[in-house]
Amino acid sequence: MTHTVEALASAARRMTVRTRLLTYLIALTGAALAISGFTAYAIESSRIDNQISDGLALRTQSFIDLATADNPSTGAPFASSDDLMHEAMIRVVASPTESAVAHVGTTARFVPSAPGRLPLEEDAQLLAAAADTATNSVVVRSVTTDTADYRYAAVPIVEPDGTSAGVFTIATDRGALQSNLTSTFRLYGLVALLALAMIGAVAWTTVGRTLKPIGVLEERARRISEHDLSERIPVEGHDDLARLTATFNAMLNRLEGAFADQRRLLDDASHELRTPLAIMRTNLELLEPRDPDEVIRSQHNLLEEVSMMSRLVDDLVTLAKSDRPEFVQTQLEDLMWMTETTFGRARALGDRDWRLESVGQGHIAVDSQRVTQAWLQLASNAVKFSEEGSTIWMGSTVTDRDVRLWVQDQGIGIAPADQAHVMERFHRVNPDAEGAGLGLTIVAAIAHAHGGYLELESELAVGSVFTIVLPREGVGP
Repeated sequence: MTHTVEALASAARRMTVRTRLLTYLIALTGAALAISGFTAYAIESSRIDNQISDGLALRTQSFIDLATADNPSTGAPFASSDDLMHEAMIRVVASPTESAVAHVGTTARFVPSAPGRLPLEEDAQLLAAAADTATNSVVVRSVTTDTADYRYAAVPIVEPDGTSAGVFTIATDRGALQSNLTSTFRLYGLVALLALAMIGAVAWTTVGRTLKPIGVLEERARRISEHDLSERIPVEGHDDLARLTATFNAMLNRLEGAFADQRRLLDDASHELRTPLAIMRTNLELLEPRDPDEVIRSQHNLLEEVSMMSRLVDDLVTLAKSDRPEFVQTQLEDLMWMTETTFGRARALGDRDWRLESVGQGHIAVDSQRVTQAWLQLASNAVKFSEEGSTIWMGSTVTDRDVRLWVQDQGIGIAPADQAHVMERFHRVNPDAEGAGLGLTIVAAIAHAHGGYLELESELAVGSVFTIVLPREGVGP
């Protein structure tokens, strides 16, 4: 038994989603139709039995009332039992499923004259059972004979002198009425099977169309590889499958971005590390270990290259993390405190005329460490591309739309042609300047991670203004 259940479960797991859904739908619909049919059959069968019993009780009570009343024809009490039985039979409305009989034992004396009636007088088993169970009160009983399944009531017939003259029996062929009900529900069963077949056919088509996006999803997923994540699935409708498709596309976007970042990191690392590694190798190959001065010089050159490589790796790692949700950990920070603290740290970057131009008021939801890192990077660039003693302005403001943190210098400025590329990785305005060309890229990435952007205004030989623009949300008193 256990193996059979396991085999069925395994077969169910191997079925397609479409087949499983259709199987469940057909099974549930079939169960609902069957339960509805059996319930209706039971209710109708009980109603028929109650109707039979009520009808028999009413007709039997009418006979008892007739027996205790005067003869309608003479206005006097019935002179004999024959007069009573004759009058009673006149009043019986017989049908193919119901009739009456006045009998002595199993011998019939009076029967209704209606044609096509139920011939109770021909069923000796019924007459014998009625004669044995006749009572002066109304009692409906059941008996099944070789002929039919009856519900009946039997009342003894008494002569005016008190002697027994026979039995008045009225009976209904319950089996015939139930047979009609059974035929009706056989037709219901046939209609239910046809309806189930139609539901199955419609459901097979409908479920197939509904699950089409899953098939497309499977096909596209098979075609997607590490080298081609550009495939996307068209989103149709607004149901659960549409949301699943949109979620899958969003996952592909994240995967494509992650792989692109990975490839870019590898390309950048291999490109930028190749030069310092070549320099280090050349220094080591030309090193004369017996010359102390040469050793010291080579050591100094190698340490500089290692330091540069370390900074480059740190910058690349920062950029690789910039698209991750955990790259920034925001909390409410006092903008005035951040501005004054950052300005104090920036003044140590170089001998310039540092001026704090404006200090914003309020609290902002930011990652203060990242924002300070970006702000100081702008200050470092201002020092790098300006003359000693020139003025550098820093400041912060809160507007209706955003928070602005800026650094303005009197440096060499940036040509319009370079301004569109200055935030790209490894782009250098001055190829001879120190650094790998990742500073502004990191600043832009930090601003973007906060939902903002880096703004640039620059003019050659006049200077530049770099502004970190962050969204206004999160600013409090």
